[in-house]
Amino acid sequence: MRLIIETRLEGGETSETEATIVAVVERKDRSVADLGLTLAEGRTLLAEVQSLLVSEQTAGWMESQLACDRCGSMLAHKGARSIVLRTVFGKVDVPIPRLWACNSAAKQGRPRRSVSPLCKARSPACDAGIGVPAGQMGRPSTLPSGH
Repeated sequence: MRLIIETRLEGGETSETEATIVAVVERKDRSVADLGLTLAEGRTLLAEVQSLLVSEQTAGWMESQLACDRCGSMLAHKGARSIVLRTVFGKVDVPIPRLWACNSAAKQGRPRRSVSPLCKARSPACDAGIGVPAGQMGRPSTLPSGH
């Protein structure tokens, strides 16, 4: 028996939905001992779903941050890097662009600098390359150590 688990993201900018295979579970025999998913398979499945969802959410949010809040002009890209976001179901590596601040800041006598909108909206931990989900900031971990 073979179980194929796919995800489809709907909504947002595109009307097309593309299926992404998240997991394939195969069972050779029909043993009662192999009923359902193993704990490892369940964790892997949830981690993959979380990774897809967080990546899509951050990409969609970043699209809305590419223009200056003051004047509406598009911000120039300086470069890109990635940060690791810690989630309940594992770590997710998310690419984030570095953008040059708008020229309107320079016109006001402030130096032009680069910004990362996702890190700016989140915690100072992003500067170290490690993000913590906004809902988890300041909360102790509920998982026992070593997990």
